[in-house]
Amino acid sequence: MDPVLTEPNAKIDAVLHHFKVEISAIRAGRANPSLVENVSVEAYGSKMKLNEVGNISAPQPTLLTIQVWDATILDKVIKAIQEANLGLNPSNEGTLIRLPIPPLTAERREEFIKLLHKKAEDAHVSIRQIRQDFRNAWKKESEEGKFGEDEFFRREKVLQELIDKKIQEIEDLKKVKEEELTQI
Repeated sequence: MDPVLTEPNAKIDAVLHHFKVEISAIRAGRANPSLVENVSVEAYGSKMKLNEVGNISAPQPTLLTIQVWDATILDKVIKAIQEANLGLNPSNEGTLIRLPIPPLTAERREEFIKLLHKKAEDAHVSIRQIRQDFRNAWKKESEEGKFGEDEFFRREKVLQELIDKKIQEIEDLKKVKEEELTQI
């Protein structure tokens, strides 16, 4: 990879990673621990992620279970899941929380698809902003005489190629997730 793309690539990969995490939390009608692992729980005087206070597993396609390590925070975990507004209804069984995953309604699927498109567009905007920031920095360096106009245009071209590749990656991920959401 071109050395001038090292920093832009790192920033774009961070946006891409964030997008992947965001869309993994959009549920597609089947149990997936990523649906709840980032839910914030008020425990031990601070906010902790659900996957930091217990084991999350999917023993069946329509069921998640959470084995909380400390039974004293069980009620806080249940409250956090309810407040996360995921449409899940947790049930308490001692130290185990059961989360049945209801099938998605057509209306809910449409909402999730809209959310998916919004998250994809947010990722596009972030990537375009990164492109603009580097382009402006390079323009300034070029005007200061650190390198010539040809080098500026070369950098701009390789950056655009990288941007196109990463935006295509986002589109591919979006398409896969959309297919997952439309399957019944």
